[in-house]
Amino acid sequence: MEIAEVAKFLKGTTAFETLSDEQRAKLSRHVEIRYVRAGEEIIRAGTKNEYLFLVRSGSVELRLAGNELTARLGAGTAFAYPSLLRGGEVRNTTCAMEDTLLYAIGAEHFHTLRKENEGFKAFFARDETERIRHALKARRESSGFQLDRQEVGDLIGRSDPISCPPSASISDAVMTMNEHDVSTLAVCEGGDLRGIFTDKDLRNRVVAKSHLLSEPITSVMTASPKTLSTTANAAEAMALMASGGFRHIPLTNGDGTLAGILSATDILSAIGNNAIDTGMMIAKARTEAELVEAASLIPESFTAMVNSGMHAAQAMRFTSALGEAVHRKAAQLAEKAVGEPPCEYAFVVFGSLAREEQLIGSDQDNGFVIADGANEADLSYFERLGERVSHLLDECGFVFCKGGIMAKNAEQRLTLSGWRERYDDWISRPTEDRILRATIFFDMRHIHGDEVLVRELHNATVSQCSENPLFISYLARDAQRNKVPLGIFKNLVLEKSEDGQKVFDAKRQAIMPIVDIARTNALAAGLKEVGTIDRLHALADCGKINKDDAQSLEDAMILVNEMRVAHQARQSTRGEKPNNRIAPADLSPLERDYLKDAFSVVRESLDALRRNLAGGIA
Repeated sequence: MEIAEVAKFLKGTTAFETLSDEQRAKLSRHVEIRYVRAGEEIIRAGTKNEYLFLVRSGSVELRLAGNELTARLGAGTAFAYPSLLRGGEVRNTTCAMEDTLLYAIGAEHFHTLRKENEGFKAFFARDETERIRHALKARRESSGFQLDRQEVGDLIGRSDPISCPPSASISDAVMTMNEHDVSTLAVCEGGDLRGIFTDKDLRNRVVAKSHLLSEPITSVMTASPKTLSTTANAAEAMALMASGGFRHIPLTNGDGTLAGILSATDILSAIGNNAIDTGMMIAKARTEAELVEAASLIPESFTAMVNSGMHAAQAMRFTSALGEAVHRKAAQLAEKAVGEPPCEYAFVVFGSLAREEQLIGSDQDNGFVIADGANEADLSYFERLGERVSHLLDECGFVFCKGGIMAKNAEQRLTLSGWRERYDDWISRPTEDRILRATIFFDMRHIHGDEVLVRELHNATVSQCSENPLFISYLARDAQRNKVPLGIFKNLVLEKSEDGQKVFDAKRQAIMPIVDIARTNALAAGLKEVGTIDRLHALADCGKINKDDAQSLEDAMILVNEMRVAHQARQSTRGEKPNNRIAPADLSPLERDYLKDAFSVVRESLDALRRNLAGGIA
């Protein structure tokens, strides 16, 4: 075979594309050509190997210690490099599945290229975690504006914030705003922020309610507004604006003094799209019809964010913020229609929205936590409210939950004591079926109403979980349900059962196992965090999970979500209903390689969860 032909094939493979033309030409002179027949053994577990193999045509199968299937590889894929990185020790027996042509590259040339070429070295890293980290780094460097790395302090255009003292009159405050041509004024006392006053406040609170201009500004300002540090990233600010439905956030210095006012315009001018406007439309919705119309723009905003180069974590957080805003506004409009609540209650969400990991096309998972002491008339009110909220959310695109986890159903409208009893039943008397149906309820977050009710319920639940190892063991066992694939082979998803599937369910087969791992470990440790990455960070900080293992799971989750987000953005652009089912044919060879690495990380972590917490029942 001619050297030029070998070099051309190398250039078309992901493993060798980072090499220069000169390096590939030089390497091609040392490539050995091997032909093996179907069923013939190429290398055997327990022996010593001195070659990197590249499949030119045909396919091969790898089995750990010659028994358990670990991979099937087709043309353009490399194998046997892990043995070269550990001195030649072979752990997988590799056989040809059909008549196969191989390129064999000697160990000395392999190691030389790893020293000379950083891209080659990164591709053939020592373990999956290094390769995933390299993949994420490459993706981030190739994207444009990076919300999670952009500090909001660098986005504000005015170094000295315009302010007035709390003693100022409304007239004085408005004159100051006009003099400095600002739409937002900080109300400060001795450098400390007391409130903010905006053009919107002037219209809605002063003019509309006929306040006298001589009244103090404190009577119409927004007191104790939500703030961010100047070192916070733009992703946090964008999500806060979207969920709260406001366009300005005061920024504070390290000592708590006011540094400036961040506007939505500051962020939008940097990222080049108007996604925050959807959050404003949701917040301003005065009728159910207006809310439905605003919510219909979420897929468009999501696609715009992805197309502008936002990473998956940022897109998920922002989409969750919009979902939170819709749920909150739905509850407010429902209250307006049904009447004021007769007692304290909280609107709570479960699952991906509670974890702030929601994408488009999600159903609704919610309920009411009602204050103890509610009478029959009160419960009748919440029945009507729950019916109204659930139907409105369905119209907004958050379709009815097939499992019935909606406030319109009686079992999702319980008093605080009723919820405590329900959780106690799950935790104290676990069964496989109960755990299967209950895991989503251990990801909860307050959306509207009395936050204290949800906090009390969540804290008590976490504490009880940490004191019940039998319950934790059932959770660990339940996490093993979703079988994580081995990889992709010839446009089929390869599983240990050796039966190929035509599509890969990114959420069920990769994301949910990571969510389960983080949730189970966090509840076992008595940690109150809800988001998956927040839980992994907390587990690493308290020493319950090795920091490298936590980082590997986080990287795997982000990598798979990058593919999942891109898939849904393409579907949204085409006007299709978004889902999590990715066809292997839609993945590039490099994405398939990285996906295989992510699968390996998740499977190893599931094995560790089974060993450490399943208590012998898995």
